[in-house]
Amino acid sequence: MKNILILTLALLLSGFVSYGQEDLSTYSFNPQLKEMDRLMSKGQKNSFSIIIDGVSKKDIEKSWEKYIKDHDTKSKWNKKTKEYFADNAKIEEISDNTIDVYSQLVESGKRVELIVWMDLGGGFLSTYEHPEKAKHGEAFIIKFTTDMEKKRVDNFREQQEDKLDDLRDNLKDMKKDQGKMEEDIEDYQKKIEEARKKIEEIVAKQATKETEIKAQEDYLERVKEIKTGLENNN
Repeated sequence: MKNILILTLALLLSGFVSYGQEDLSTYSFNPQLKEMDRLMSKGQKNSFSIIIDGVSKKDIEKSWEKYIKDHDTKSKWNKKTKEYFADNAKIEEISDNTIDVYSQLVESGKRVELIVWMDLGGGFLSTYEHPEKAKHGEAFIIKFTTDMEKKRVDNFREQQEDKLDDLRDNLKDMKKDQGKMEEDIEDYQKKIEEARKKIEEIVAKQATKETEIKAQEDYLERVKEIKTGLENNN
């Protein structure tokens, strides 16, 4: 099938590491819309499908319901047919009459395939039977897919902002630790300086004490000599 829309966005997000989604340092968005007959509750009917990456099935479901609601209808889940059904949707770009929109979401890993059938009343929308209307139908689906891509990128941005906050908090803690260590070093330097002064005082006192010891030794030696002299006189 032909490529309906090529939308390339260059986001130069250097240094990013995956945070739950792929790295967006080199980014391109190129939605590929497929058209084919697929089985649904009304039989084998022409459908349009597209792959949506990086957004959960639950988020896509909520967004699709809101998207359809903007066209004066509600997308309701049918447990029996396993389809979402929006009755009498008003999509004037496609048709002046209301349209019944059937859809399915098929999940595969981190990818979800959105399948859409549009019942115009006299047949299901197709490029070969309704070429002009189909262009608007394709644009209708592409617009939704682009909204989901914006959501995916926005989620990634929030994750990277959280990561940046964590890095800043880590840096703040490191600087706090550094400041505490620098204060400790200043305290240690003061204590070292005080210890050096005390050593100098002790060294000075040791010199005095050594002199006193030498004098005491000399005096003691003199006393011994006196005692020896007395003993010799006997």
